[in-house]
Amino acid sequence: MMSFEHSFFVHLQNKLNDMKKYLLLCFIVIGTLLNYSCTSRKKLVYMNDHPKGDAVVTYNQNDLNVILQPGDVVYIKVLSIDKETSALFNLDAAPGGGINTTGEVSTALKGYTIDESGYIRLPVIDTINVAGKSISDAERIVQKYVDGYFKNATVILKLLNTKISVLGEVNRPGTYNILRNSINLFEALALAGDITQYGNRKSILIVRTINNENITFRVDLTKENIISTEKFYLLPNDIVIVEPLPLRAFRLNTTTISLIFSGLTTLVTTLTFFNSVLK
Repeated sequence: MMSFEHSFFVHLQNKLNDMKKYLLLCFIVIGTLLNYSCTSRKKLVYMNDHPKGDAVVTYNQNDLNVILQPGDVVYIKVLSIDKETSALFNLDAAPGGGINTTGEVSTALKGYTIDESGYIRLPVIDTINVAGKSISDAERIVQKYVDGYFKNATVILKLLNTKISVLGEVNRPGTYNILRNSINLFEALALAGDITQYGNRKSILIVRTINNENITFRVDLTKENIISTEKFYLLPNDIVIVEPLPLRAFRLNTTTISLIFSGLTTLVTTLTFFNSVLK
């Protein structure tokens, strides 16, 4: 009888020891996850490889030249002494041009949309091909056409649909209208209230549409030399996506992990107590 009890308790103690080893392994795994989820300072600082002290580094500006594409809306204003001549082209001066509209509706009413073939249709002059041209080149082309019909007229051409979208781990995600033809990534993120502490500054995803094709690329904002590359500058209709760090997923599951950790701690304490009793 004593031999059976002794064998039983030895077997039970071995099982308890095996469970303790398993729980220890669980603690190691959880500890590894905690360590992996920690965010270092380098992941949160822009251009963190900048030289320390008073060192000055100069980079050339390589901003992008905006190329007009089908679907773009351009604003054309013709300045002339003859008011009737100006009124023919200036949509905002035409009857109904004072209607209080906002957003894309306002953009469409105040500008000329480039059709699928790359043309805009102007009164009297008819169609002009501007797709594939820079804004300054398109302005010169329209100016030549206007000069052929009217004297002493000045043409101003601007792109109206100058907007960007910023999504993901930023404080104010959304679509923002910009007054210039292009802005850089830092300016775009400033509009969106900057990246949150959970945003991955080392891998910013940019989605860009060129000739009806979507292209994507990534930008590392922790490297200083990014400001000297074309990737640093955005074009109209670009989409900026800030992806979360692993810490973000961990924080979202903090409550669950805390409960598991607490349960494991209680179980280890219980097993340790029984193991001491059995001895």
